[in-house]
Amino acid sequence: MKKKLSDMVFQRISPPDNKMSLTIDDLAAVLVKRLGLKRKESRAQHAKLLLELLKYKKENIPLSIEQISAVLGVSQSQTYEELRKWRSIGLVEFVKIPSGADFVKGYMISSNTVNRLMDHVESSMKAFMRKTRRIAKDFDDLLMLELTRSGKELKKGVETSDSKIEGGKG
Repeated sequence: MKKKLSDMVFQRISPPDNKMSLTIDDLAAVLVKRLGLKRKESRAQHAKLLLELLKYKKENIPLSIEQISAVLGVSQSQTYEELRKWRSIGLVEFVKIPSGADFVKGYMISSNTVNRLMDHVESSMKAFMRKTRRIAKDFDDLLMLELTRSGKELKKGVETSDSKIEGGKG
């Protein structure tokens, strides 16, 4: 799966400060919004999916697209679009787990804890920034080369016109 730049959208959302105590559901909702998994108000229940994926990860059971669709509360085609965001930042992966003579296929969260998931997100973000920095360096190198060339051409042009003026005086 090709990662899209639009998949990495971080939002500054904080836990609600009007509650006396926060629940796992509150924090899960904040996490999925901060990571850009749920970018706008919609029916998709990303916080619920995060909790379900963590639960099934402990049991080492991958979820099918149908199960994820049911948890999110959206159509299967919409589920693929929602999962793309999760996969692009390294939170979810497609797995095949041996089960007897066959395999169980599905999607599984990439770590047992949310803290380890943040390591995956950080790694994805840093890889993106490293590549962007290399592009920026190439850009700077080419820009400086072009400026140097245009400076030499400008200087040659000035020297040529100066010699024509001096030659014309004689």
